[in-house]
Amino acid sequence: MFTDLVHRCLVTVPTRFIIPLSSADYWTNFEFHNKVVSFYLSCLPKSQHSKALERFRSVMPANTDLALRLLWQEWHDGNIQHLKHQARTLTSSAPMCLTIWKIAIAVEKELKGLAEARHLYRQALQKLPLCATLWKDQLLFEASEGGKTDNLRKLVAKCQEVGVSLDELLNLSSNRPEGKDH
Repeated sequence: MFTDLVHRCLVTVPTRFIIPLSSADYWTNFEFHNKVVSFYLSCLPKSQHSKALERFRSVMPANTDLALRLLWQEWHDGNIQHLKHQARTLTSSAPMCLTIWKIAIAVEKELKGLAEARHLYRQALQKLPLCATLWKDQLLFEASEGGKTDNLRKLVAKCQEVGVSLDELLNLSSNRPEGKDH
């Protein structure tokens, strides 16, 4: 009976708001639903949280906060392979969520899947081309992996080509005191 009540709460329609400057786009508020999920999880043993979150995720695929909670649970449980699978799946279902891309990339780095991490950076930048922190992260990743200077320059040029400046993020601006050699 309790599970049925929770399910009935979760199949209610979430609140939708029009996004400013775009009458065609909406933001869906799952705050109530996420509170119901939290309450339900508090009644379950921790060992069942991941499975319950997966079930809730299938009921509410547009609930990005729930998706992030599922990823956190997988990480907390130490299930890195399942985390990898979930994160990759979520990059397709929530392609505009920077946090999900960063988690997917971090998992690949953790698993030493450097070629896959590069591929994920390229995919993320196709979806979020104006995200300066994503460009910065890729540049720093390539540099830390011994990236060739020429490749790093090409990456910076691509970034500038789409109109993103990394000067402030990388402290490249000319804020040096004049007349001093550093």
